[in-house]
Amino acid sequence: MSAITDITHHDIYRHPTRCVNQIAARRLKNGDIVAVFNEERFPFHHDSGQTLMTRSTDGGVTWSEPKIILPWTDTTGNWDCGICELDDGSLIVNLTITAFFKRGIKTEQPSWSMHPWTEEWGDWTWAFKTQGWLGTFVLKSTDGGETWSTPVPCNVRPLKHGGCRLGCWQLPSGSLLMGLYGRIHGYGEEGEGETTRSALIRSDDGGLNWEYYSTLAFDPASIIDYEEPALLRLKDGRLVCFMRTHVNPSGDAKNMVMTVSEDDGFSWSTPKWTNIWGYPADMIALDDGRYLMVYGYRRPPYGVRGIISDDGISWDVADEFTVREGGIPVGAEGGKPSSSLGGDSGAGGHRGGGVHADNPGLFQHIGYPTVVQASDGTIACCYHEWTDGETPLQFLQCTRFRVS
Repeated sequence: MSAITDITHHDIYRHPTRCVNQIAARRLKNGDIVAVFNEERFPFHHDSGQTLMTRSTDGGVTWSEPKIILPWTDTTGNWDCGICELDDGSLIVNLTITAFFKRGIKTEQPSWSMHPWTEEWGDWTWAFKTQGWLGTFVLKSTDGGETWSTPVPCNVRPLKHGGCRLGCWQLPSGSLLMGLYGRIHGYGEEGEGETTRSALIRSDDGGLNWEYYSTLAFDPASIIDYEEPALLRLKDGRLVCFMRTHVNPSGDAKNMVMTVSEDDGFSWSTPKWTNIWGYPADMIALDDGRYLMVYGYRRPPYGVRGIISDDGISWDVADEFTVREGGIPVGAEGGKPSSSLGGDSGAGGHRGGGVHADNPGLFQHIGYPTVVQASDGTIACCYHEWTDGETPLQFLQCTRFRVS
């Protein structure tokens, strides 16, 4: 069983009034670590924010002041970002863009829920009904992230909705793969009696044009959701993918599944249930030839966990170790609504008071880890958790450690 040593924790970014979350990082050829993340408009999870980038030149100990890659506007927002460095040194960021989440027609009755309401933005409580996914996009930079192209739309058909989780992966051929999770019949994450599938889209021209390439996992019985794919390329060329799962109608999270491809992602094995509970995952090949996976752990005692595999195919929860424990607040004085996608009457929100670890509502939204190996061999795992205080806020943190 692997053990981790030399554990240190380092702040990446805290905003004084807004949540920041869902970070994705990669190590560049020059040794820098770059990471992109979501800054929310509000002090809670809303999926209507903007994408920022930060950089570490010392292996994750200190981080630069974030720069905005794609700002929000009065009518659009973006989130679910990832980043990748291409062989030619250019950077590509993938994300999703949403719109029409602010009601344009004056209401004739008060909202069903009291939140959210701000002096700047007014009543956003209708957002979960009026917000719409515009599409999946990429932005490109050829100067190390100083400037970025306008968003390039990705063709995800036949999907009507395609959410991102991590950055793209470049094949030895130069082609790009992007992992998505979405649905064919509906424009949201739920409904129409269809569960979520995971899929790959591919670009052969550096990210300008994309098309559906393969299905990673799909349940035709519409019982199992397969979401937020994480890819890993093995030394022998095979691709391994881990996915988050939920079962319907309860929506309960189950163990992760894995699939394997022997043809650069064109076809995949039948999803195999693992004995590992947690989500979502990120994976890397280590310098010593082994493989590392990290994933969020959204039940007591919460936090981020990891596993080492010798071959990238055999993963066992018996080898699990804890990267970080905790991450939910003790309590919150004020109420918080759920995500903008969370439903009516503030379902899933928090009404103020203590936070119960067995059912923390929206405060279970911790983790979303991403991982790189720094130039000195240290592992840098980045993730988000909640502050403690009257108004808990999600913030970004990096845990550095070594594995034996």
